[in-house]
Amino acid sequence: MKPGRIKSVKQMIDTSFRQEVLSVLPAFVVSKCLVLLAWLLSKLFSGTFDSPNGERINRGLMAWDGDWYASIVTNGYDDVLIEGIRFFPGYIFAGRFFNSFIPGSAAVSLILIANIASLITLMAIKKLVLIEKGSEELAKRSVWLLSVFPSAFVLTWAYAESLFLALSIFCFVALRKEQWKIVIFCSFAAALVRPTGLLLTIPIFCAIWESWKINQRKMSFQPILALISGPVGSGIYILWASLHFDELFAPIKAQESFRGSFVDPFSRVIKGVSRVLTGTSATETMHIISALLLLFLLVKLFKDWPLRYGLFSSSCMVVALGAENINSLERYALNGFPVILSVLLLVSQPRLRLAVPFVSAFCMVSLCTFAWLGVYVP
Repeated sequence: MKPGRIKSVKQMIDTSFRQEVLSVLPAFVVSKCLVLLAWLLSKLFSGTFDSPNGERINRGLMAWDGDWYASIVTNGYDDVLIEGIRFFPGYIFAGRFFNSFIPGSAAVSLILIANIASLITLMAIKKLVLIEKGSEELAKRSVWLLSVFPSAFVLTWAYAESLFLALSIFCFVALRKEQWKIVIFCSFAAALVRPTGLLLTIPIFCAIWESWKINQRKMSFQPILALISGPVGSGIYILWASLHFDELFAPIKAQESFRGSFVDPFSRVIKGVSRVLTGTSATETMHIISALLLLFLLVKLFKDWPLRYGLFSSSCMVVALGAENINSLERYALNGFPVILSVLLLVSQPRLRLAVPFVSAFCMVSLCTFAWLGVYVP
């Protein structure tokens, strides 16, 4: 290709990328403003609640898991409490890489990564909806719905969710286009960022099966590699941690010390409903209401979207509800991002078009405020 032609193509790509960034920027900025509002409210209501967890207002965007990540980036797994091994290393590796050339502490790098990744996540979901539905209007609406999803405040905090969602959504985009090298990378990397990255194996299998049914041809090597990339990604870390800390499945057991052993998700919901009816904590009531709403959205998801979307979200919900302690249910539900796509078609109805995003944004500010006040565990 001639130099002039190369320059022209490069300019087109740069222009297209710039336009994509600008198209999601308003939603991105609004989501950050909502988090700022939540911080101001938490300062206003500081001392109002008797929180067993203690207030985290002074920790800012490093509250809760952020401090764990920063400590591991700075000191490694050996110099933090053993519970720290439940944090998978993908986000930590990225933090160390950024921290090697960005001035400031590890916190600066982690917050920067989370917010850059959240911008990329918005671009990714817009692209995915455009591919699946062919509607620019629906694609733009999906960006706003993700930006104000109740637990989406963690996309601004120093949490791994932004990076995980960016990889997961691009994995779905690549599956739709059968770009197997991208699928392999995204699945492997997502499984290193969060253990739920393993669950991407389910939509990958669905895509391979659908492709095989249509083409009836011998399967190539790349789809098979894509199928095992997630288990390999998580498996590498679990194997290392198990050998290093001399305990089989050490990261999983560290997580169980916080969430409890696996329980039947349906039994957990029924038990939760019973607790709500007989009187229980406000947070348990909120989690059960969230669970019931999410189950409703899952039904719609299976009805309105390809099977791979419903199965991925369902598997994330099983993980979220499959424990005695469901404190972070809303955040785990965000990992199963297709539930947002279920909301997307709901808000196509004129009477819900403004009401749903407004209520969702209100819930996001509330959860973020309560998280800083130590009342809600994100």
